[in-house]
Amino acid sequence: MNLKIFVAASMLAVVVAGPALAQPGGMTPEQREARFTAGDTNKDGKLDKKEWLASIPAGMKANATDDQLEQMWSSRLDADGDGFITKEQFLALRMGGGQQH
Repeated sequence: MNLKIFVAASMLAVVVAGPALAQPGGMTPEQREARFTAGDTNKDGKLDKKEWLASIPAGMKANATDDQLEQMWSSRLDADGDGFITKEQFLALRMGGGQQH
């Protein structure tokens, strides 16, 4: 009987958590928007490199070198080289690589 309860609870957890886990980086669009808003400390509607670096989760920072973060900023985030990333660009990013189009 306990096995049936365990299996049912596991299936329920997958159904409930599945949509959030399917999002880039395991975050919902609302969570990504909240992260952007919190990172935009000067409230100009975009993140510059300093704001972006300050908004990176500690776990990601711990697993990346300064060179890797610089590469991510210049090649994936600020690919157009204008010195910032807009909210729309940030929300369109896929954590696995590149921007969605």
